[in-house]
Formats: sequence, structure tokens, C-alpha cells
Amino acid sequence: MFVLSVNGEMISTDFDDDSSVITFENGDDTEWRCAACGESLTEDTGGYADESDSLVCDAYDPYDDPTIDDIESAPDFREGPHHPQRVPLSWANSAAIHTDPDEDSITVTMSVGDPRGAFAFTLRRVPDHAVTNAGRLIMHTPYPGEALPHADLTEAHTGTYWVG
Repeated sequence: MFVLSVNGEMISTDFDDDSSVITFENGDDTEWRCAACGESLTEDTGGYADESDSLVCDAYDPYDDPTIDDIESAPDFREGPHHPQRVPLSWANSAAIHTDPDEDSITVTMSVGDPRGAFAFTLRRVPDHAVTNAGRLIMHTPYPGEALPHADLTEAHTGTYWVG
């Protein structure tokens, strides 16, 4: 029997031997935020714009701007650009853990591209009635050249791949 815990705190014991799925979905739809004001940003032809299409950051401080060499020539306070910063984990759509007692397996899926699919890693035990390898664990992983990949993989070195 599995118990569900988050950050070490048990939150449920209502799992039985049936298949269970735990899913995490990314609720943030922005890839960039301003490091100064925290606004969600989108890439614009002139820079990074906030939700009101402004390129100007309300929290701009020329003393904090690493691109300013001479503070005398810096723009006035509150007249500078947003400072784009990638939002951590914004590249991920979702992740899930699926336990399947019928297959004696656990599958972890991670979606980083098209939200209709995911990379799937499965670890399962070879059934006791198998002729060879009975009771051993086997791991199935994504690989370059597989049919219907979630995203293209290029091998960097054994066991490590570039995605996309």
C-alpha cells in the first residue's frame, strides 16, 4: 500500500492496491518575469513587455542596472526597461506518477512540449512465471529515433540527451 505525502508530510492513506495517478500541472503560463517588479513578461520586438504592453518597469532603479556604466547618463528612476528573468520550471507542462499493480510497474511522465503527450519512464518487475529474468526489474526510457517521440532527442553521451 502506498501513502501520499508532500514534502515529507503525509496527506492521505486512502490508496489501495488499485492503480493510482498523481499529477502535477504547471499553473503558470509565463516564461519570463521582471526581476525588479515581478510582472509577467512577453517578448516584444523592442524588449520585454508586461501585461499592459509597457516596456517600462515601475520598479526600475538605475543603480541596480548592470548595463549602466555611468550613473550620470542613466535614465531617470522608473524609466528603465524590465529585467527579464526566466521563470523556473516554466518549460514543464506537467508531470505524473502512475502506479499499476496489474503490470507491477511505476511510470513517471513529464510533458515539456505538446501538452497532449509526455516522456514516459517505466520501471517494472518481470513476472515470476517468465522463462528468463523472473523477478528482476526492467526500465524503459525514451530514446532517439523512437516512434512518436514527445520531442526529438539527441544523445549527448550515454544516458544523457539534448531535448528538442
